[in-house]
Amino acid sequence: MTGGRERGTSLEARDEAGPGAAGRLASLARWIARPGAHVSALAVIAAALGLGGVARVPLDGDPAMYATIARTVLETGEWTHLTFNGVPYVNKPPLHFWVNALVFAAAGRTTFTAVLAPGLLGVACTLLVYALVRRTLGGWEVAFFAALVYVTTPEVAHWSRGVHLETLVTAWVLLGLLAAHRSVAEPSAILGLAIAAIGGWFAKGPQGLFPVAVAVVLWAHSGVLARRVFSRWSALGVVLVFATVGPWLAARLDEGSDFARGYFGGQIGQVLLEPSTLGRGPFWYFSKLARTYWPWLPVAAVGLVLLGRAGRTSLGARLWLVYGAIVLVVISAAAGKKSRYLFQLYPALAAAAGFALHRAARRVRALPVALLGAAAIAALVVVIVGEHVSRSQREHSASGLAIAAALPRDRPVWLTHAVQYGEPQLGKIIGFYGPALLRTCRVRCAEEAEPGAAIVAREQEAERVAREVGAEIRVRHGILALLERPPAPAVR
Repeated sequence: MTGGRERGTSLEARDEAGPGAAGRLASLARWIARPGAHVSALAVIAAALGLGGVARVPLDGDPAMYATIARTVLETGEWTHLTFNGVPYVNKPPLHFWVNALVFAAAGRTTFTAVLAPGLLGVACTLLVYALVRRTLGGWEVAFFAALVYVTTPEVAHWSRGVHLETLVTAWVLLGLLAAHRSVAEPSAILGLAIAAIGGWFAKGPQGLFPVAVAVVLWAHSGVLARRVFSRWSALGVVLVFATVGPWLAARLDEGSDFARGYFGGQIGQVLLEPSTLGRGPFWYFSKLARTYWPWLPVAAVGLVLLGRAGRTSLGARLWLVYGAIVLVVISAAAGKKSRYLFQLYPALAAAAGFALHRAARRVRALPVALLGAAAIAALVVVIVGEHVSRSQREHSASGLAIAAALPRDRPVWLTHAVQYGEPQLGKIIGFYGPALLRTCRVRCAEEAEPGAAIVAREQEAERVAREVGAEIRVRHGILALLERPPAPAVR
């Protein structure tokens, strides 16, 4: 018997440390199991997917607009009343623009510094998924798998690259979920829940309140709802909310920009109540996941079943199931449907997939090594290939950049209403790459642009605008033209 045990031990030692593929695989597995190794690997992959090669393409569309608003905050010193090319901006809360303005102040205004904070927040979200799954579902392996699934989700990689708000609000949501989980046993964690809700609201509005809804469900299931709701920590959290969100809302409501109608009625009300012209019904998100959530959809489906079984006894499993259900119900019930609204669901799906992969790894010990290698290759491909840009976008971006470079720095610059609001909205790219503090003609530049000003018009309206303002067309490029209005005659 003793000899049999010795022979078994010898064989195991040879498999783990001996030469050949099996030995190398065992060494890699031991390396990945070290927290410093797998956490660092996750951070590097997330940084590569979020920042690698992303500045090769100039900002355009909403990313250029968000960067322009942040630039304006820095150049005007006005941190409360946001504007975009001279027009009050009421669609989003201010936190993202504050963060990017601080980055511009510290590192200058470039395409890379504009995408830096969202990309780094993408790294933070990946590590938060790891930390939260490890706390709620236990073990480094399930947390590693979940974070790896999250960071390699194609839509997560897309919305983490460039100037988007998704990574900022998701970071606050994940912090809020951590506080919600702790608050079941520790009432003081409600204070952290309130802080995360404030940060989430300042990042993107109502989406930041998802963890609060999760906490209420968990409290009710654990039989502590009344004690938590009427605790001194909840009272302190409410005070914090009113002391932070309240003054900002009051200032915006009092600025005369029709903020209440534009933000609550337009931005939030439109998403919740106005049907999309695209005809996307209540099950559109399921079809979207079926088309795009690959290769992880089958794994996440299995993981959801496993979490459902574990949810009877596991608070962590219940947290992920409740959170995923709340997000899916809210975004499906809302009238407006966009693919980026799914972003808040991906952490829950990643947690489920990680749970399933952890079970599979008991049979396939090489799974962590294989998935890490595949993720590293995918990240390298994304860095090399970059984002796909259509021919039409390249052409109108080239027009915007050429006109932005030709704009004078020593006189006012106005954009016609068609440049600012027509499709494509070229005022976005001109606003970021042109001189500071452009202004927009609300109706007719002939009545608003002062003598001596430069005016950017669309090619099809350039001749008419030139006649109306008595200007000369100085530059034409693609679909844009630059006009210069003569100065006022000298008074004798």
